[in-house]
Amino acid sequence: MFHSISPCLLMALPDTVMLLAMHQEDNAMGFILNRQTKLTFHELMPDLAIEPKIQDRRVLWGGPVSKNSGFLLYEHAPNKPLDQGLSISDKISISPSKKLLERAALGELKGRFDLILGYIGFGPGQLERDLNQGTYLHTAFYEEIALKIPLSERFEHAFGQLGVTPIAFMNVQGGAQA
Repeated sequence: MFHSISPCLLMALPDTVMLLAMHQEDNAMGFILNRQTKLTFHELMPDLAIEPKIQDRRVLWGGPVSKNSGFLLYEHAPNKPLDQGLSISDKISISPSKKLLERAALGELKGRFDLILGYIGFGPGQLERDLNQGTYLHTAFYEEIALKIPLSERFEHAFGQLGVTPIAFMNVQGGAQA
C-alpha cells in the first residue's frame, strides 16, 4: 500500500538536503536546498524580459532535471498561495510561474523566496528503493531550513531535526540503514 511522505526533507551523504515537494505512487519530485549556482538572479532576468528592482541575489541548483527551468520557492500568507504550483506548507509554496517570478523581481512579494533551477525526479518505485537502501534519511519539512538557515548550515540543521549529527552515519557501513 502506497504512503506519501511529502512534503519532507531528504538528506543524503555527504552533504545534500532536498525538499521532497511531491511524492505520488508513480513519481516524486524534489529540490536540492543547499547548492548555489554560479549564476545570479539579475543575470537570468534579461533572458525573461524582466528588469529586476530588487537587490541581486543567489540562484539555487535544484537538480539535474530541466536545469534551465526555474521554480520560485516562496513564503505567502497562510493558505493563500500566490499562483499555481505545489503547496509545501500553509505558508510555503513552489511555483514555475513566470508571473510570480516577475513579481518577486519587482519586489512585490512580502515574504522570503529563492529561485531554484532544475529539480530531482524519481520514477516509479525509485524513491522507495533509495529510502530502503539508506540513500536518504527523511525528516519533517521545516520552513526555517528551506528559507531562513544559511545554505552552508542547512544539511546539519536537517540532520539535527532527527536528533543526530551527520558524522554518526558517515563511517558506518550501510549509511542511513545502520
